[in-house]
Amino acid sequence: MMSKAAFNTDYKNLPDHKDLSHIPGENGLPWIGKGLSFVFGLERMAQDHYDRFGEISKTRALGTSWVMALGADNWQQILLDRDRNFSTEKGYETSLANFYPKGLLLRDYDEHKTQRRIMQKAFKTQAMKGYVEQMTPVLQRHIGDFEKNGQCIFGPLVKDTLLDVGAKIFIGLDSPNDKTQQLNKAFVDINHGLLAQLHVEIPGSTFWRGKRGMRTLHSFFADEIPSRREGMKEDMFSHMCREKNEDGDYFSDIDVVANAAFLLFAAHDTTTSTLNSIMMYTAANPEWQEKMRGEVEALNTDHPSYEDLDNMEMVDRVFHEAIRLVPPAPIGTRRTINECQMGDYTIPANTKILIPFTFNHRDPRYWTNPLAFDPDRFSPERQEHKNHPFCYHPFGGGAHKCIGMHFANMLVKSFMFYFLKTYRYSTPEGYVAKLQWAPLPKPTKLPLLLERI
Repeated sequence: MMSKAAFNTDYKNLPDHKDLSHIPGENGLPWIGKGLSFVFGLERMAQDHYDRFGEISKTRALGTSWVMALGADNWQQILLDRDRNFSTEKGYETSLANFYPKGLLLRDYDEHKTQRRIMQKAFKTQAMKGYVEQMTPVLQRHIGDFEKNGQCIFGPLVKDTLLDVGAKIFIGLDSPNDKTQQLNKAFVDINHGLLAQLHVEIPGSTFWRGKRGMRTLHSFFADEIPSRREGMKEDMFSHMCREKNEDGDYFSDIDVVANAAFLLFAAHDTTTSTLNSIMMYTAANPEWQEKMRGEVEALNTDHPSYEDLDNMEMVDRVFHEAIRLVPPAPIGTRRTINECQMGDYTIPANTKILIPFTFNHRDPRYWTNPLAFDPDRFSPERQEHKNHPFCYHPFGGGAHKCIGMHFANMLVKSFMFYFLKTYRYSTPEGYVAKLQWAPLPKPTKLPLLLERI
């Protein structure tokens, strides 16, 4: 294993290696490569490459050459990264880094470890208990308004709900107001910008609007830092502003801004994706909807505590099964630092690595009937997610494992508690869900028929 003393950061200044002629695969169309498959058929593309080329293959998307790595053993090698051989910063530099530069995921090794400290207090148990209380009125207000004439399009409504929850929990803003609306628009523009084919700020283009949204977020956070350090607010951003490094000094404003913007993006959009998936699957499998509702009613409370949420076992199984089938962050990326061996192939230094999480989550070597919605596979009796340490990794793994994964679970359970107590739901007869995988996965225009309880 490489010692820390021998490690240097020269790799950050080197260009991508693009000659992958020794690796089998398929590049797709000129320039965009297989970019459309990333958006509309990620799971099919990954399976096709595995069937034709094996666990290691090459492909191309968004003007970049990639080695696609499939299989739990390969992902264990990449995500644990014991030899310090896979850079996340260089992996995301042409995607997330365009709009969330220096966010926690885009930091490597010791720098990442130091920056992770900035979020520690925001995710401690005492803070989490406070978040449950703060989000209750926001969730109740929004969920009560979902039903209009017995139906709704779920996606936009849950997105607005979670943006207001985020404004309250993450930033400490009472919602709704002009500031939250401005920040919400910035997020929408950034999401569109993430899909831009041309990364040039041409006025009016999606990339230009995304960069404008980024600057709006950064300006807001930068302006708020001084007052948050002096105050006693209990939102996540305020905790981050007051956090200190090992020397007892506040983290720099640049670090606080970068991490706050990325955290808000990562937590909000992934939870929106997860709730869309839960609704899609439990509307089609009403027996699981009733299991969850029975569990919620058995709590015998109108406002669940942090401890109550921890006891919602049926909702927990549904949560994990939904993100197994549709991981809210469906693709991971890295770039090799040194030449390394993966399977039967030598991967050159500075090669971009593509990790479609959907493949391992549907691999029949580890999952029974893997395409079926079966939350009981996460029951204590079966525990299929433990068939391999890296057959299930919706929150990543190793040093970069998502610091907010318990908060995401808590937020989903809080939403489901109030939604299940308010409505029974189904989809219209003949509805067939169509998944869109990028920038984050969700069924397009999920219609729900709602029966108020």
